[in-house]
Amino acid sequence: MAHDGSEPHQHAVADRQWTLVTGDTLIGSFVSERDGRVIIRRSDGWLRPLNVTQLSAADQTWVAERQRQILQLNTQAAFLITSLPQPQPVVDPSAPQPAASADTAAQKKLLDQSFQPFSEVVKTRADENYFYVESNGVPAHEMMVGITAWQQQVPLPQKYNGENAWRIPLNPVPAKNPMSAKDNFFRGAIAIAVNGVPIFNPIKNDGRTDTLLAGELDNFGGHCGRADDYHYHIAPVHLEKQTGAGKPVGWALDGYPIYGYQDPAAKDYAPLDALNGHIGPDGLYHYHATKQYPYLNGGFYGEVVERDGQVDPQPRAESPRPALPPMRGAKITRFTQTQPGSYVLTYEINGRPGTVSYTIAANGGVSFEFRTPDGEVTKEDYQPRAGGRRPPGGGGGQRPPGDRP
Repeated sequence: MAHDGSEPHQHAVADRQWTLVTGDTLIGSFVSERDGRVIIRRSDGWLRPLNVTQLSAADQTWVAERQRQILQLNTQAAFLITSLPQPQPVVDPSAPQPAASADTAAQKKLLDQSFQPFSEVVKTRADENYFYVESNGVPAHEMMVGITAWQQQVPLPQKYNGENAWRIPLNPVPAKNPMSAKDNFFRGAIAIAVNGVPIFNPIKNDGRTDTLLAGELDNFGGHCGRADDYHYHIAPVHLEKQTGAGKPVGWALDGYPIYGYQDPAAKDYAPLDALNGHIGPDGLYHYHATKQYPYLNGGFYGEVVERDGQVDPQPRAESPRPALPPMRGAKITRFTQTQPGSYVLTYEINGRPGTVSYTIAANGGVSFEFRTPDGEVTKEDYQPRAGGRRPPGGGGGQRPPGDRP
């Protein structure tokens, strides 16, 4: 969670008890107030931003009076500066200075804690600006089962590492004009789950189809894209079994966390905004999962760069084979791992089964065997393409694994 540690220092005072409108209390010293936001330095040194309206009436009055005093002092200081040969800043030398890194440290700590349950398969690192997430994008849970609108893609491990890793801002900045995912970001990911699996916009790249309602998602809210890249389109709330309730299940690419479903009976319950998020009682913004659209972050509260319909930059997914058209009438009924690197996907068309069996080689090549409901068997081998380029899409040429549009 991000803290607005970049707020300018004004005048810090001794610790006092603050009371929120929720009844919760906080011990800390006043640092600054600007544009309706109060910065409080907690007794442990962390900065805690709050909206003034989150404070009790008495504390709001205290802040207003403190601001009046600061304004008076600064006015006097301005007069002294113009009257004396040497500047005379009006500050309390004993007052603690705000630590700009305090919010960064808190953000990194929460990020570390979020991904730790999956540390065996997800690697993380950080620099001064970003937290990087490396994975192969393949979850441990069952995939593909339950899909009734299938594009004939299957899960292949991706190289989300090095320069191609996911990155999350360590110092998220609220956007002046937040962007909605209802009208933007139909390509690429908008978030990353704590198990290292990307999360895409619930609306597919045609800009209108809800992937969940269209039957394109499996029992865990995911499917494979045209690069055989597995990803979610709704919040992966099932990950709370590993993370624990009340912990982030993902992070939006603007740097704000995504939590599971709200508890309407919870003491800190508050309505969500149009982006499916809100500022919690601690003064920090976050998103929540919902069972209806937008299901997760409905856009970005924080600053992001949009280029060609997606957040930029972000990792590339690659497949050695071409993208394929939908297989009409197919329902995926089973997906199993027969041995390390080998998988069998079973589907049905009008009650008749077909299979896609494939084995992934150490160099990234893939050998496929397709068995249609009519019993026709086709085998294909693909090798990694030079420069990461994939063959042309469309499934032309040899592939006949079932009915086509």
